[in-house]
Amino acid sequence: MTLPKRVFNSPLIKYANFADGSNINLIKLIKPYKNGNSFAVYQTTKSPFCSNGLFKTIETANVKFNLMIKNNLYKTNLIELKILRNE
Repeated sequence: MTLPKRVFNSPLIKYANFADGSNINLIKLIKPYKNGNSFAVYQTTKSPFCSNGLFKTIETANVKFNLMIKNNLYKTNLIELKILRNE
């Protein structure tokens, strides 16, 4: 899934960086969509089980974020996991 530009102009909630240079980001959209999507998960991993996505709640976005970290740990080591904002 290709994420819209508004995702990349929104604040980062948390991120995970990996030894292979890949990362996973959890983002809160500044301007939510009419359908309720307010959060995005963006990743640069090579894992076939990881994908970008838009979510309505922080809970579902967190589930996806954590699952993608777990899946990518099979390919490379986690260097840093940082929470920038609590939602």
